Amino acid sequence: MKWQFFLLTGILIAAVFVAACTEEGTPGPEPGAIRVLQPGQILYSIGDVTGDGVAGGTIISITFTVGLVPGEKPVNMENISIVYADAIRTETLIPVKIYRGDPTVGEWGIVNVINEIGSSNNRLEDKEQFVIRINPKAPLVPRQFISIVVKPPSGTPLTIRRTSPPSIIKENNILAEI
Repeated sequence: MKWQFFLLTGILIAAVFVAACTEEGTPGPEPGAIRVLQPGQILYSIGDVTGDGVAGGTIISITFTVGLVPGEKPVNMENISIVYADAIRTETLIPVKIYRGDPTVGEWGIVNVINEIGSSNNRLEDKEQFVIRINPKAPLVPRQFISIVVKPPSGTPLTIRRTSPPSIIKENNILAEI
């Protein structure tokens, strides 16, 4: 009877080791997965927030992607406002003409629509993603903390908080989450 107990215990221990040593890992987050949402939030941020500017200098424009929280009604992007803030200033950005295109200083614009539903319009609908670029009045320097607030006509605003990298390149500077 004693040897059977040790045999059974040995088999269970071996099974635990074999199960833990398989190649299968736990799945990571899905690309574009929704991060923690605030109560009443309608929009969410998808993927990286990037900046383009002058290599070795400053970031001039910031690009981010937003989507509609599943189950929410479409949002007319013509009715949102975008506020940019850093350690020194806060500014409300104005949209570019017809809301589409690259922004000049002090503006924001929709530069791309992913999974566009129907004809081209400024309504963010289910599964659509709007790529938005902002161009604040003052450039972003290395290691600077910023906040971008996207305020829909109703619901909780989407707040994106990031910090610029310590070394700035010309394109695709990834702003780190705070």
